[in-house]
Amino acid sequence: MALNEWSILLIYVGFILLSRVLISLFYLRGRFDVNGNGRVSPDEVEFLNDTQGKLVVLEKPNYYDLSIMSTIRVFSEAMMHAFCYGSIVVFSVNICVTNMDTRYAYLMVVYMVQMACMFMCHFATNGIHVVTSNAVHVLYYGFGFIPLAFLWLQPEQKYLTVIAVLVTLAITVISRRIALPNYPEFKELTRVYQLNRNTGEWNLASVPSLVETQESQAAKLELAPGGATGTVFETAVVFPTNEILHAHISSSLTIGILTALVTRHIIGAFILAEARVFPGLSLAISVTVAIMVTMLVQSVGLYGRTEKKMHTLVLIKYWPKTLAVSFAALGAAIATIQFNPMASANDRATPIIYWIGVGALVAAIIVTYVQAVFAKISNRAVLDQSVLNESISDEFSC
Repeated sequence: MALNEWSILLIYVGFILLSRVLISLFYLRGRFDVNGNGRVSPDEVEFLNDTQGKLVVLEKPNYYDLSIMSTIRVFSEAMMHAFCYGSIVVFSVNICVTNMDTRYAYLMVVYMVQMACMFMCHFATNGIHVVTSNAVHVLYYGFGFIPLAFLWLQPEQKYLTVIAVLVTLAITVISRRIALPNYPEFKELTRVYQLNRNTGEWNLASVPSLVETQESQAAKLELAPGGATGTVFETAVVFPTNEILHAHISSSLTIGILTALVTRHIIGAFILAEARVFPGLSLAISVTVAIMVTMLVQSVGLYGRTEKKMHTLVLIKYWPKTLAVSFAALGAAIATIQFNPMASANDRATPIIYWIGVGALVAAIIVTYVQAVFAKISNRAVLDQSVLNESISDEFSC
């Protein structure tokens, strides 16, 4: 007798819950809580050990230098970053998988999105992953699941997808609390900068207590009374520049995807009424609107003029406005053939439109996933070489 949708969902929940709890309890906890004292201490966090001795470059940093990113941008771009990764997974499945049984296809995609978010944490934005709490993790993993609304292989009872997502997030909470008990706050893991309202400069505000050296003396802010308010718009956290760039690219892709979604609905409702949306027209309008929206966002800045200036100086070597506009257009092109389950079949009548969408998706995968792995491996090599040079230098000084 074939299993029904509920039975398959319960099997999925049982397997994920058991496997994640066991892995967290018997493997991950010992890996992160090395001394077994019931909490993850700052000195047990690899990111802090790798970055504590490196100089922070506030203007025109190189790809593997440390630089700063405002707290509000960290939060918002982390959510858009996760949405981007979830979208790429869902859109890829829509194109590549057409005949899978819908009783369990959506569960496979839920699991794939979860793995994509874990990949994002480990490779693309490991610093953001390290400094965010368990609660924030669950929130931006949740944003990664939102694109499941665009999945074509939905179960007969569509609400099962929502249940699967909520259960997966609950299991994430449980497993992270087991694997990462009493996780330290972000100020214990990285340097924090604050904006001096009087000068418009970003000054070092705090240093993790673990690395209190001469640098901690520089953490004394020379601000007028009330100069530093500590708001999310006026504080910044230290990350590798390549991770700040990754978040910039993926958030631009998300803006393009969301713009295409809104544009397609407007086209269908007001321009072509009940007629089928012509793919070529939808593509042209969506890409154009995405470019215009992104240019406006990049010109005005969402988080204030001073924060915008700081972020631009951090990424100035990588043409941030050009990148944002280009990847927003790419995101719109990806999304154009995704929002209608029949889009793939329809677009095959106009192959150029279909293959533009597929090509844009392949390009997005290369830029987000492949490039993130390359950056992580290269950054690790740079760190190892730095440690080796310091060791050699110490030997000669002796």
